[in-house]
Amino acid sequence: MKRLLFYVEQDYSFDILRPLQDEARRRGHEVRWLVLGDASAALLRPDEVAARNAADAVRYAPHALFAPGDRAPAFIPGLKVEVFHGLNEDKRGDPIPERGLFDLYCTQSPSQTAMLQPLAQQRGYFRVQETGWLKLDTLLNFPQGKMHNRPQILLASTFTPSLSGAEALYPEIARLSASPEWRWLVTLHPKMAPATVARYQALASANLLYFGTDQAIELLRRADVMVSDNSSILQEFLLLGKPVVSYRNRNPGPFLIDIQEPEQLHDAIARALQPDAELQRAIAAYGPAITPWRDGASAGRVMDAVEDMLASNWQDKKPLNLLRNLKMRRQLHYYRFW
Repeated sequence: MKRLLFYVEQDYSFDILRPLQDEARRRGHEVRWLVLGDASAALLRPDEVAARNAADAVRYAPHALFAPGDRAPAFIPGLKVEVFHGLNEDKRGDPIPERGLFDLYCTQSPSQTAMLQPLAQQRGYFRVQETGWLKLDTLLNFPQGKMHNRPQILLASTFTPSLSGAEALYPEIARLSASPEWRWLVTLHPKMAPATVARYQALASANLLYFGTDQAIELLRRADVMVSDNSSILQEFLLLGKPVVSYRNRNPGPFLIDIQEPEQLHDAIARALQPDAELQRAIAAYGPAITPWRDGASAGRVMDAVEDMLASNWQDKKPLNLLRNLKMRRQLHYYRFW
């Protein structure tokens, strides 16, 4: 039996890591969760065990720590495993920031593997294993929701102002949500400006419902069309074979209905609800292009990679990263050095 620790700083991490928890338990391993930062421990299920704080996680002495984000505290024991929080890691021009914080990267696609493998060979302190993305296990195995009597339009936006359409689209969505033509489902990135979140929450009505990011999987399955911008969540929706209307996407392909002005939103959604053959073909071709691992079984491959590495007499050879690790100690209120 191995002791595994899930390091969570955002609510969306629960959907990413739960397939791995299921697989780990099936193999007889023990799992604990360290829930910090903006994540809510209230989202833990009754059968899920939390470490009380960083000191408790250290005492737990995990064999491996899994993080969907881009950092992991070095002072907690165990193999540090990066499992990624999204598919679109290069939208800000910094594809994968390898900062010497992980021992194993579980990648999603040949292109992502190709970004990291040369660095692994050059630096020598981490490995790369292509496994597919854990969240797709949750998404692809989630039961299909019930049919609705009117189209369900999901708005999902990223938080970076230069990449987000939430503010620009707000007046048009406010106008459209006054009509019963569609039902709007709104979820915004957990780091979205509180004022923007409040504006959308104030639109709540019979035609517009606001949801937290912990319900994203249900919303992805429920919606007929997504409205987004440069958020990586649009890729997840496309992998379900459903159309996306994007606002000023930086790299719009034929699989997106991209608009430049908010006034184009209504007609773009109407087109998405009745996609032509060309758009349908482009969406169908998108999945294999983004990741070949769409079988809902990535958790097994991640566990195989971790078990193999632990069995290989792995030793931690990562750089000290003194400044980053001191910062994490301060943020997690852990100051013991022995």
